[in-house]
Amino acid sequence: MKTLEQLYSYYEKNKLKLWLALLILLPLFLFVFYLLMPGLFWDRFLWRYFWGPVVADAEGRTVDGITAGYNPVNTLVYGITLVVSFFGIYELVDHFQIEIDKKFVYSLSPWIVLGGSLRSLEDAGLFKDPLDKFMISPLIYLVLGVFAVLLMVIGAVLFSSRLKKENEKILRLLVLLPAPVFYLLISGLLVDYFLWSYLVIFAGMFLSYIIGLRLFELDEKYLFFSYGSMTLFTALYHNYHHLTLDSANPIEAVLIPGLALALTVVFISVLWIIDRLLNKGREMNSYGIFTRPLNLMIVFAHLFDASSTYRGIEAYGYAEKHVIPNLLIEATGTPLIMFPMKLVLIVFVVYILDVIMKSEFYDKKSLIVLLKFVIIVLGMAPAVRNTLRLAMGV
Repeated sequence: MKTLEQLYSYYEKNKLKLWLALLILLPLFLFVFYLLMPGLFWDRFLWRYFWGPVVADAEGRTVDGITAGYNPVNTLVYGITLVVSFFGIYELVDHFQIEIDKKFVYSLSPWIVLGGSLRSLEDAGLFKDPLDKFMISPLIYLVLGVFAVLLMVIGAVLFSSRLKKENEKILRLLVLLPAPVFYLLISGLLVDYFLWSYLVIFAGMFLSYIIGLRLFELDEKYLFFSYGSMTLFTALYHNYHHLTLDSANPIEAVLIPGLALALTVVFISVLWIIDRLLNKGREMNSYGIFTRPLNLMIVFAHLFDASSTYRGIEAYGYAEKHVIPNLLIEATGTPLIMFPMKLVLIVFVVYILDVIMKSEFYDKKSLIVLLKFVIIVLGMAPAVRNTLRLAMGV
């Protein structure tokens, strides 16, 4: 723990230099690498481990010997990128004094589902080249992450001062108008393009406006929530269209989350029984920790992911693309291993954050809230994608 504190202290004192070094030196290093050894950089590194798997996934076939999915190299790099991006986002949130409160949690809600919905639409062949490449995991989450951070920063800059009340309602609507314009610009890159979808996006815009009027001030949270809601509303419309086709299996959209909900109830019930037996009426520590809203969302999100993976492999013959889960499934011969694996992961993460590191992060509660949402998204996004893909029959 002392080493961790020393590292954090060093980071706090030198974080500006560290971020500048990362943002300047790393791209410079990659650029020099490309100039000196272009063949090695592209053919044996970037294409082989990163862009090749994305293209293979988008085209649904092996491309130049490269298969779709994750490999140890890109898994490691993506993991490091996620950690660095998380701290970068936290620093931006802290710099612009964006409060991570209940309203911030509300504003994140549509984004939790959005990535999985868009990813499933790529599976259904909605996007044309080259947009389809950017709808492949994990590029889609990078694109959404950049878009979301820009919305927060723009909102923080534009609405930092209190606006006059008579102008607020008009401005709330005006800041949403770029959404249908953007949809018009990308409409040529969609395979299934319907005139009705404009009515959907305008309906989403007004729905976001009404909800935002009640829940948010005219600030970065309103902008963040509204654009997330409008995009999700439009994406779910396209999902619904594919669910009405003859090849669809809409029952999966009920069965899989229902299984995850039932397993969540069983897990919490088992913890309650264990606490009752061990503590004999005293404070129920384990049960209490896991019934906290964000922790409960973590449990459901990752059991949802496990349920969708199990159904996809067992009932439809799909394969796991992530390195570690795939190794476990191959070693045990059954996708059922996903459930104990997820439960062990859930217990470990929650115990670390809420028990072992509780005192260290006492003054950084917003950091913990943000971290828990990242953990929720890591479970929910693939779960939504898998479930919608199975339900759409693609």
